[in-house]
Amino acid sequence: MAKLDLWKCLIQQENTASFSNLDSALIHGNLDSELKKQIITHLTDLKTEFIRYFPEIDEKCEGWKFIRNPFQCEVADVSDELQEKFLELKFNSTAKEDFKELDLETFW
Repeated sequence: MAKLDLWKCLIQQENTASFSNLDSALIHGNLDSELKKQIITHLTDLKTEFIRYFPEIDEKCEGWKFIRNPFQCEVADVSDELQEKFLELKFNSTAKEDFKELDLETFW
């Protein structure tokens, strides 16, 4: 979210350095006010959608404990809508090996 806020702020200042293709296209011109408005609207909408799809997650919530280690959790610790997928993962030997070898972010 912080990057979206940063990008929006930069576009408002007509700084396109974070957008290499746009920056290259504008090498001989300025950022048109209509395009600027469209980009800001797009970034705002994108942030809204991220918030909708990924609401703040309480890390202490038992229902999300499996993210830290899906192989040490019980199915009862997982929300009802995720239980079947959770069991598929928990008993997937390849995934278990990957979990041992990869850091958490790379694994997911």
